[in-house]
Amino acid sequence: MFWCARSLKFGRKLLLAAAATSTAAFCQTQAPSGRPEFEVASIRFHANADNRALVQALQGRLVMTNFSLKQLILFAYDVPRNQVSGVQAWMDSDRFDIQATVEGNESVKQMEGPMLQALLEERFHLKVHRETAERAVYELTVEKGGVKTQLSKGGSCTPYFVDSPPPPPAPGAARPTYCDFPSLRGDGLNWTLDGAGVSMTKLAESLSRMGTDRPVIDKTGLAGGFDLHLKWALDEAAGATGPVTTDEPTGTSIFTALKEQLGLKLESAKGPVEILVIDHVEKPSEN
Repeated sequence: MFWCARSLKFGRKLLLAAAATSTAAFCQTQAPSGRPEFEVASIRFHANADNRALVQALQGRLVMTNFSLKQLILFAYDVPRNQVSGVQAWMDSDRFDIQATVEGNESVKQMEGPMLQALLEERFHLKVHRETAERAVYELTVEKGGVKTQLSKGGSCTPYFVDSPPPPPAPGAARPTYCDFPSLRGDGLNWTLDGAGVSMTKLAESLSRMGTDRPVIDKTGLAGGFDLHLKWALDEAAGATGPVTTDEPTGTSIFTALKEQLGLKLESAKGPVEILVIDHVEKPSEN
């Protein structure tokens, strides 16, 4: 493993460790003036047999395990998987681990957004731009029989603010249920979404990211937060994220699941969609 650190306060570069087998990481150079960046960051090829993708973000520290470059781009630039173009095959297949730290008051939102963008642009020579195009979309609407889920009761969930997330629970303590913060869990083609106080806008955003092959736009007209439990099988043509560890999908399609479990439906439509276009990227070399 090769690490490189820079002290922003004193403008020094310090060599911290030497190369290791099957590992790639790259020293970060000075970012454009005024742009936040990590002081210490490493990117390594993921070599663990554990196929779960994990994120740990606390103020001053970001750890991401088993992410493809495509997933990192979607995360850093906050775009659904079906709203990015120019993806090369290795950007889906190769997996990376990131550990990055910074001293100061940078928020989790800054680390997961602009600072992660700067890291990807530096290490992978990534260049992107955004453009708007007319694309096929799905509109999320209510079935004739009405919505089948309930509004969340007051106090059933804990407010969550990205800029100032609550501290992690004490060892052995249960993780709080955060409002409008749905949890997506997947095993190959089979996926589950659970959440409390979830808005229809957030549900549409979550479906755009992992439920469908098109962007989803909320047209339900429903206000407030709902308690949601949704289980479905991802269409293999839409592309599963990560290795498929089950032989067959065990759930229903997202269209049937929304109708039967939540009283909602997806209707095909056309609309303007913002696309993130990858102009240039370079595959990292091994040390």
